[in-house]
Amino acid sequence: IELLNLKTNASTTFQRVRDFIAELRPMMLDDLGLVPTVRRYVKGFEEKNGIPTTLTVTGDERRFESHCEVLAFRGFQELLINARDHAEATQIKVTLDVSESVVRGSVEDNGKGFNSTEAMDPAQKHIGLTTLKEKTELLGGHLEIESIVGQGTRATFEIQIGSSDA
Repeated sequence: IELLNLKTNASTTFQRVRDFIAELRPMMLDDLGLVPTVRRYVKGFEEKNGIPTTLTVTGDERRFESHCEVLAFRGFQELLINARDHAEATQIKVTLDVSESVVRGSVEDNGKGFNSTEAMDPAQKHIGLTTLKEKTELLGGHLEIESIVGQGTRATFEIQIGSSDA
């Protein structure tokens, strides 16, 4: 029985490690690009968390520089995790738009909202949002957060991607 428990625990641990690695940089992102990866991530997020989450994709479903695809994916991930963990949202809307030179993403929730000025203050140690803001700015983009206490949050990022294929 102890050996069976050990085998079960090892199997569970290995699955968690595989899931963690896939969350950091899904292989699908390298293979298929941002749009299919975000579609799958949003669907999985909704299934795992039980929060109705819709995705609207507009623009051109095309590949672009790998580092930009990774940053955009991580942006969606960070914003969805924040909506889940902090907003107490019962509904989330995700939008993804790929134009010739820019990728835009937004995550809007109907949660409890917060003081966005305070949250973006580097002294407050909201590492995820601060890091996302810094990285988008390094790529010529920006992160905007609009939130009203009691009325939810809309976070939007934009990253410059250029017009050439990856």
